[in-house]
Amino acid sequence: MRAWDRHELADAWRGIAAYRNQLDAQRASRAAAIARDLVAELVRVVADQPDMIMEDALCGRLGTLLGEAEQAPVDERVGPHHLTEAMVAAAEAAVMAALKATTGQADAWCAPWRVLTALACVLPYSLGEVAGDAIVRLRDTAVGQVLPAVPLGPVVTGPVLWTCDRYGSRFAVAAPITTADRPVRWYLWDIDACGHQAFTVHSGFYPTPEAALTAWQAGVGQIAAAGTVLAPVHDPWLLADLMPAEQGLLRAGGESVEQFAEYHRSKRLGEVVTEAVPRRGTQPGGGLDAATAAVEFATWLRTHEADKQELPEDVDELATELADSWCINEIDAVYATCSPHRVALCVLHMRNFYLDGFAGQLVALLPEWTRWLAARNAALPELADRCLPYAHGQPHQQVGRDDSEPDYLARVIE
Repeated sequence: MRAWDRHELADAWRGIAAYRNQLDAQRASRAAAIARDLVAELVRVVADQPDMIMEDALCGRLGTLLGEAEQAPVDERVGPHHLTEAMVAAAEAAVMAALKATTGQADAWCAPWRVLTALACVLPYSLGEVAGDAIVRLRDTAVGQVLPAVPLGPVVTGPVLWTCDRYGSRFAVAAPITTADRPVRWYLWDIDACGHQAFTVHSGFYPTPEAALTAWQAGVGQIAAAGTVLAPVHDPWLLADLMPAEQGLLRAGGESVEQFAEYHRSKRLGEVVTEAVPRRGTQPGGGLDAATAAVEFATWLRTHEADKQELPEDVDELATELADSWCINEIDAVYATCSPHRVALCVLHMRNFYLDGFAGQLVALLPEWTRWLAARNAALPELADRCLPYAHGQPHQQVGRDDSEPDYLARVIE
């Protein structure tokens, strides 16, 4: 590369970096303005309410504001981590300003302090650490000696319960949670394990486990949820794989206002639940994996289909690629499950990932793949037959924003 080419390339990279820095500064400025207004609103509206009401109001308003922010162009968009970091900074500044004020009420710091402690109770790791650090900084100041103890964070007060749908890939997890001596409420996670990771498609508090189960069954659908009951968690390793975790800039995106409202709290409470159901001893066998599935499926094709159709010469290669594409979330415990919308998501994944010709070959094998899994799982015909239209390429109206972009956060009714 000639010297002037290197200089041009270096200038281009510097220009890109400067542009990104400018966007980051603008995004931070927008987040700070939104956060200041929200802290002031919470101080004004719910300052005299119990901590539980403060946390609910905080989550609800974050959901609305993040839903509005999601409509902005990508380069201008304020995401969940931008806004919550700005919220912590705004609450810390409001507490400090009230502590230093020489006029007005002596306890004016109480309301913004409760906003800050609510953030500390709601935010997951590592955002919760940001709020914790702000609290430490305030306490270390000369005027911060009056600040009271931080309320205890959320606690699991009884057995964590779960169930799954008849297809085996949609889960309900329900846990009794209390915060700061408030009444116990049951938090529900509706978790879909059909995508490239386990996605919490709905979450929130319910008064009883029965109410939580009823809400989950309605979201899953009568056919898939028939006969389901909640029972104590018996596989802590699978539970840990299913529970949501903070991903920062790597999040999938596309959340609804309702999902944004519980975006942080569902993850914080997920951490608490995972700690309450510790993994001890040896992890049980994970079930079917891609390598074993490829061999079994190719063998099944030669045994059951060779006399009905001419198999491709490269059937082993196709079986391997199909097996790798079937379960990209690396949760072996759900590998062998097969539901209608999982099949539809797999079709979208293969068409987006592979060249058209090869993707077409893989999709052509999907009907046999679903029949093989149905036979292997001894699935009831009423369940297995509902997968076949999507294996033949029929679009699923609930899982695609268009023909090519999967909506992994859709709350699909099977």
